[in-house]
Amino acid sequence: MNDPGEARLVVENAEVHYGDLKVLADVSLKVGSSEVVSIVGPSGCGKTTLLRCVGGLTLLDGGEIRIDGQVVDKPLPSVSMVFQHFGLFPWKNLWNNIAYGLKLRRVPGEEIERRVVEAIVLVGLVGFEKSYPHQLSGGMQQRAGLARALVMEPKLLLMDEPFSAIDAQTREQLQFELLRIWDSRPTAMMFVTHAIDEAVLMGDRVVVLAGRPAHVRAVRKVDLPRPRDRKVVSSPSFINLRDQVWHDLFNQQGGEGA
Repeated sequence: MNDPGEARLVVENAEVHYGDLKVLADVSLKVGSSEVVSIVGPSGCGKTTLLRCVGGLTLLDGGEIRIDGQVVDKPLPSVSMVFQHFGLFPWKNLWNNIAYGLKLRRVPGEEIERRVVEAIVLVGLVGFEKSYPHQLSGGMQQRAGLARALVMEPKLLLMDEPFSAIDAQTREQLQFELLRIWDSRPTAMMFVTHAIDEAVLMGDRVVVLAGRPAHVRAVRKVDLPRPRDRKVVSSPSFINLRDQVWHDLFNQQGGEGA
């Protein structure tokens, strides 16, 4: 089990309304400074809304979110987000897509060069620096999106179903690639997914959101060793955890507050 360190992210009694519709109700959770917390729940239950609130893109209607003690009421420079649909600029090549955020912050040129090169190596895209998004496969575009987030050296990385728009084989490959990257550079990560297996594979804990409005139905510790490889998904511990999370999601009477 990974040592999560001090709480980097604290969500307390979060509520979000869209008009008369209450989307999130009384959601509370924490993410340690070197912990991956997976958020899983049915489609449309508010997972992405919660992530956007943590990222400062959507404001709460009640409760509070703090990152390293700072109340989140706008996007913070210490937080990076990887979106489901890559979010690359089609008119910029790979290098300039990755460098974009650093240039906005007016980071010195030598520092930009060093960090972009390091990020490209980290995600395995060496040789594609001058390629444009339309020249890259879906998996390569998602690697580029990940590199653009990592190059900012965030204290908290937000992942919004990052592998759901790519094929199953590439998805599996990128899951283990992200695990490898995290092992080399541990940081706080909030990983939103609708896939139970992926939630268990990636996380140190799995938070189950369910209900309308969504609330935290269960929290499961993932006592699987790191680093994780392909063998872990066939282990009895993994299968047992997957079944527990499935039960939490689909059995209305079970799993509350575990």
